[in-house]
Amino acid sequence: MTNSENSTGNFSSFQQFLDRQQYSRNGVKRYEWIFGKTFLSTGGKSLLQNIVGQLKLKPGEKVLDVGTGLGGHDFYMAETFGVTIHGVDLSVNMMKIALEYLAERPAITSQIHFEICDVTVAEFEAESFDAVYSRDTFIHLEKKEALFKHFFKWLKPGGRILFSDYCIGNDEPSEEFKTYVASRKYHLWTVSEYEKLLQKVGFMKVKAEDRTQDFRASLQRELKKLQDGKAEFLSEFCQQDYDDLYQGWSAKIHWVDIGDQKWGLCYAEKPMQ
Repeated sequence: MTNSENSTGNFSSFQQFLDRQQYSRNGVKRYEWIFGKTFLSTGGKSLLQNIVGQLKLKPGEKVLDVGTGLGGHDFYMAETFGVTIHGVDLSVNMMKIALEYLAERPAITSQIHFEICDVTVAEFEAESFDAVYSRDTFIHLEKKEALFKHFFKWLKPGGRILFSDYCIGNDEPSEEFKTYVASRKYHLWTVSEYEKLLQKVGFMKVKAEDRTQDFRASLQRELKKLQDGKAEFLSEFCQQDYDDLYQGWSAKIHWVDIGDQKWGLCYAEKPMQ
């Protein structure tokens, strides 16, 4: 994500906005508590296992993970499929934690390279990756088409892309949802807009799915984990942290129920020729 394409208010850069607001170290750790160790995206490891098979990864293949978070997805792919991974993220706080976790896994250290990186201005060699993977990251990007053109260029012929993202419903959203989106500086698309973008860039076998029910089910499980584990949570964090997460997850479930918020899962392939 670029610093220039986002309004950062009192922050000197978008990176600083992320690290001091949504992804402060405390914010990251409390998200991790609810998603599971090394994870920072919807559904944690269970949802990862449910969807990553679509990539049909093979030993030795190279994966670009955009928005690597705390590294959990990369650790799983490296250990399970024997792939090598270049994981990029703009958040310094998240990358520091990911590197700490990687150091605890000497068996796969050589398979994973983490980099603090603004992927919208990154330069990778053409046809250097077998797959691009990303989870709930493109919400931060306004200029999505240019980045997806880079993905197409960076993928080898026959390469695959798989990503999920928070999406917006087709109807006019509520004012409260608009306020939430603006406060996070999100840029939300519909699932169908992602489908059209993938086709426009040149991908084939495009599959753009509305998986909002999976998203809602994950939110419910995570909220229950928070409620059932309140005492444990409060032994590590404060009441305000608990209230923030409880209100945030409850609001997301509400926005899903009224049609404001969707969750999309997209897969596509680069033609062989």
